[in-house]
Amino acid sequence: MIEILILYIIHKREKTLYAIRKEIIEVFGTFTKPSIGTIYPALQRLLKEKAVTVTDRISEGGKKSSYFSITKRGFEYFKELFFNSASDNPSLFYTQLQARFGTMGLLKVEDRKEFLKEFSRKIDIYQFELENKLKDEFLDLDYYQRELLNRTLSELNSLKDYIKYIKTDIV
Repeated sequence: MIEILILYIIHKREKTLYAIRKEIIEVFGTFTKPSIGTIYPALQRLLKEKAVTVTDRISEGGKKSSYFSITKRGFEYFKELFFNSASDNPSLFYTQLQARFGTMGLLKVEDRKEFLKEFSRKIDIYQFELENKLKDEFLDLDYYQRELLNRTLSELNSLKDYIKYIKTDIV
């Protein structure tokens, strides 16, 4: 997920490691606040994939700064990550979904539509699993567990409504 956010942040202009972190927090801070220790290794992976390039510059004061920019391969890699790295782990599902909603403007219209179709299916599967847990008479759930499952179902329905809403607004 962090690679998706980095590529999105640098798609308009090059940035330093610290500027990347600052902008990720400004734009996506409601669901993630990555540390430099998270961003730096992700940038190294992106360099290895040739998705970004780095340019070192010396300021007038003599300080060296490294600027990262997205490559043509980076736009392709963004799409690969966007569609292939979604977790089936429910604890990661929402965060990864938010990252995708927040960065899907970098995709072509057809790809946005495909993403919404694919994630609608995943939400339906997740919803089906939750409903089955609630109906399972042999599963000994206490009050709080049931309430949590019901709340999650409600959140999934809100997500489905959101997807319906943005499907009509894709440009």
